[in-house]
Amino acid sequence: MRILDTDHCVAILRGRLDLQGRISPDEQLAVTAITVGELTHGAWRSLRASQNLAAVDTLLSAVLVLPFDDDSARRFGALKAALEHSGSVVADLDLQIASIALSHGAPLLTHNRQHFERIPDLQIEDWL
Repeated sequence: MRILDTDHCVAILRGRLDLQGRISPDEQLAVTAITVGELTHGAWRSLRASQNLAAVDTLLSAVLVLPFDDDSARRFGALKAALEHSGSVVADLDLQIASIALSHGAPLLTHNRQHFERIPDLQIEDWL
């Protein structure tokens, strides 16, 4: 399983990222519930909200949506405290996405290396 960050989802929706040949047919792609919220927010703020919401729904129908569950929440709390202790700050939504990826032991496909590289043990891939 690989988890798509919001920026990779947006690239797919805009036709700038084609996953054909990049993943095997038996590999599961996922997004986090946090990404669902970010994509929905962006669609509602756009000039073509209904069209963009439909595109988001189509994308989400093809992937697994991972919740921010108890394990993810506990990882989030521990990571946030550790990062604060070291003087590093990561936005809460990014930290929640990372916590979900860590809970599932799955790499995160993101172009936002600046934030996610600060998170220990998080596997990052950038396909953009």
